[in-house]
Amino acid sequence: MLVKLKDVCSIRRGSSPRPIQNYLSNVGMPWVKISDATKSNTRFINSTEQYIKEDGIRNSVVVNTGDLILSNSATPGLPKFMSIKACIHDGWLLIDVIDKRLNKMFLYYNLLCIQKQLTQKANGSVFLNLKTDIVKDFEINLPDIETQSHIVNINYHCLVFVAVWHQFLYLLRIGLLIRVLTF
Repeated sequence: MLVKLKDVCSIRRGSSPRPIQNYLSNVGMPWVKISDATKSNTRFINSTEQYIKEDGIRNSVVVNTGDLILSNSATPGLPKFMSIKACIHDGWLLIDVIDKRLNKMFLYYNLLCIQKQLTQKANGSVFLNLKTDIVKDFEINLPDIETQSHIVNINYHCLVFVAVWHQFLYLLRIGLLIRVLTF
């Protein structure tokens, strides 16, 4: 069954206090930038390089541990889970699953799969921007919750296999280099 994301999710754009330079600090609430997401090889944002002062929080959007966010600028369509409480600016969308027929992890994997399609709908000359309404109106296939759980489980095991395989290849390469250099 095809559903629009807005029918199964609440989608809210982040925001920034202006001028942002007046609110950035070395301490305070973590401030999620696109670069924090692109430097991470996991599905989580565990830390940020910048922080926002307490008086800037009310003009931003607070996200909590476990929240799913989606970049809508610079690198549009990149989903990440929050493993920290933080604030997001208008380059992010907060996606909250509001329909029990949708598994949040299934949505995450689905967003990864449709990232290219979403990016093709983005516009902008310097940076591509993905408008909130484009994401809200985007249709995804929504199988029953049991099928979603199976898909999530298969994806997880495939990712574990790939990670183990990469580690094996890395160790094999190191071992071969040592043999070649000591031969």
